[in-house]
Amino acid sequence: MEALTELSKKNRYQYVIGTSVALGLLVYLLIEYWYSASKKTKTNVVLLHTTGSTTTIVNPSPFGLKLETYFRMAGNISYELDYNRPFGKNGKSPWVEFNGEIVMDSSLIIEYLNERFPVDVDNHLTEEQKALGRLLQKTVEENTFWTVAYNRIIEDLDWFMNTAKNIPWIQKKFISLILPGRIKKNLYGHGLGRLAPEDIRNIGKKDLKAISIILGDKPYFLGDKPTSFDAAIFGVLANVVYAFRETSWPQVYVREHCPNLVQFADRMKDKFWPDWNDLLIKQ
Repeated sequence: MEALTELSKKNRYQYVIGTSVALGLLVYLLIEYWYSASKKTKTNVVLLHTTGSTTTIVNPSPFGLKLETYFRMAGNISYELDYNRPFGKNGKSPWVEFNGEIVMDSSLIIEYLNERFPVDVDNHLTEEQKALGRLLQKTVEENTFWTVAYNRIIEDLDWFMNTAKNIPWIQKKFISLILPGRIKKNLYGHGLGRLAPEDIRNIGKKDLKAISIILGDKPYFLGDKPTSFDAAIFGVLANVVYAFRETSWPQVYVREHCPNLVQFADRMKDKFWPDWNDLLIKQ
């Protein structure tokens, strides 16, 4: 009996080691594939590394969509897209390469490019408006984002992955294994992950209602002209409005209680993404 027990332990040990090696090899092969297939940089052209479109949205990354929208808003930034290396060395996405330099974090990227291109879509704002815009952006990106990410990745990942038709099966499997744990860890560090699911949802709903009240009947959050802050908020709201299951709590709440946020998303999409439908992955 003791010999059988020892054999069983040995088999379990070998299984764990074998599984770990196989997973490590898979990660290595995926990284090698992403790097070999990625685009090369060109002089004076920004290479934006981000995620590709799904059947419902042109970029499921709120921060990637924020940057692409900002580029279109600015109008004079030459850029290309690379979907094969969406994550930078620090694990953040999106990130950019420009003339040999690497910049990560969407807000830092906008600041960096504003210094190198003759563009600043916020130059008409007062200092008070910029301060309000920053508060709105940080609320949405640092708090609201995590509440809706909880729904997408923890509560409804299978539905979301089914919309990502351009991702190979093996990559989907890898993402499904790795991403929920990573998001749970980030949520726990944030503080939201220590709460009950219903509390997370209620916090998200209160955020959405608050920004809906601030928007009111204005076309954009700080007046009649769109700004980088609108691009940032659109990145999150567009995902809620277009890229969540119709019966999900973010989708239901925003359509029933914050119709002006839906109108805002539609307005931004129509103005800066006339080719939106053409860019979606066909079902």
